[in-house]
This record gives sequence, C-alpha cells and structure tokens, in this order.
Amino acid sequence: MPAPALMFEHGLDVKKGWFDMASLDYDAKLNASVSFDVPRGRVVHVDSAGTFTPGAHNTGVAIFLLNGSADADVSNPGTTAAGNFMHKAIAPSGKMSGIVATGGYEISTTEFDSARTYAAGDLLSAAISTSNAATGGVLTNNSVVQFVNPVVGVVSGGKAKNHNGVMSLSFWCVYLPGAAIG
Repeated sequence: MPAPALMFEHGLDVKKGWFDMASLDYDAKLNASVSFDVPRGRVVHVDSAGTFTPGAHNTGVAIFLLNGSADADVSNPGTTAAGNFMHKAIAPSGKMSGIVATGGYEISTTEFDSARTYAAGDLLSAAISTSNAATGGVLTNNSVVQFVNPVVGVVSGGKAKNHNGVMSLSFWCVYLPGAAIG
C-alpha cells in the first residue's frame, strides 16, 4: 500500500446537485490490470468485466470517483509498509464508488490537465489508460471533438484554487458518447 495522501490533495467536490433521492452513484472494484493508484476525482468507466477502468469510454457512461484506490475505505491492509499494526476500523472490500455523469451536478475536481487553459463551455474528456497515471482518467479539453470523443463534462467556472488551496476544475457533468466502436 502506498503512503497515504492528505485528504485534500486529490478530490472531487460536488458543488451543486448532490445528495438527494434522485442522485445516482455506482460502485465496483478497480480492474486488476491497472498498474497505478487511481485517486479520487478521476474519471472511470465500467468495463466488460464489471470493474472500473480509468478514462472515458466511447459507449460506456463516465463515473467520477468519490474515493480512490489507495483510500483507507477501499484498501487498508491493517499494517504500515514496515509491517507495524495500524488502525483498521473498517473491512475494505476493494470497491470504489463514484457519481454517474448523467446526473445534474456541478463538480470541481483536482484531477485535470492543469497545464491547459479552460473557458466556460469547453467540452471535457479523459484518456483511457491502465498504465499511465499522468493521463489515465484525467480530465482535459485537448482535442475533444463532439460525436467523435466521449464527452463527460462542460466547463462551468474553469480552473481555480478550491477551498483547500488546491487547483481544481469546475464543470457540469454530462455524458455524450463518442463514435461507435466497430
């Protein structure tokens, strides 16, 4: 298990629209082929095995993670890297959860390409990768073409420091499938 991150370094903040009786979320385990820790706030989709894979799929609805793969409520071995006992108040099952991109939410996430410029109305997508932590499930407006790439959001407030002083991107979640496969 990797060193824990501070709870505000990676995150997803649902600014408007969550939580009520119409809220939609989903939980699943991370696909075993993913070779990096997937932090909260990333985009995933449900793959053919019923597990989460980082990134936006052309025909699979996007999900924004509320917890990451290394979070204590997902993966907690009960010992430190040195083998010392640590508190284990829960019995993590390996399942992560997230909100589905079809809901009426305005979201702010730390998991985006911060080197880019974002304007209100920009379309957002996220690359699929099981091995690249720098791009897998990270939001971007780079080369997003409507009806070609899957669209998972539309920029609302753009990028700014959130209430924890961490750069984040505010957007409305949507799901517009990309070009059909095959």
